[in-house]
Amino acid sequence: MDGSLWGPITAAVAFWATVAVAGALVTDIGPWYKGLKMPAWKPRDALFGPIWTTVFIGAGTGGVIAWRGDGGTPMERKLFLLACLVNAIGNVHWSYLFFRTRRPDHALVQVPFFYLSILFMYWTSRPLAYEAGIWFAPYIAWVTAAIKLNWDVVKLNGPFAGTPKG
Repeated sequence: MDGSLWGPITAAVAFWATVAVAGALVTDIGPWYKGLKMPAWKPRDALFGPIWTTVFIGAGTGGVIAWRGDGGTPMERKLFLLACLVNAIGNVHWSYLFFRTRRPDHALVQVPFFYLSILFMYWTSRPLAYEAGIWFAPYIAWVTAAIKLNWDVVKLNGPFAGTPKG
């Protein structure tokens, strides 16, 4: 393996691991969550960790390919890094709204911005390395499903009001 590859790989692993840990820290799968009515098609809770791991591996791989790509200007590289940062914030913020504040309705309002941030990463990766974009497909697919799940949770359990208990 090319020695110059280790820096981008290390940065990608550290970045996405930080996003995953931050998201986990604001996710409370306690009695409130377990008491929600869920649609019959919802994946088992045990699958969420492996799914998110796959999503983050894909995003990290796409990021490394984009960063090492021959295309793009320095400004386009900065724009790609900004897209990754905006996405990370949106990812953790969605978890915070849904799980920590117990407001799936607020998370549903935020989710289009989160979704657009994934598309922003995809779009800004393409000038750097066109083939990087395909690695964001699992992220797009999973969040598409998560939007439907969020919608169904709101529909089955709303309205939501007040502040979290405990």
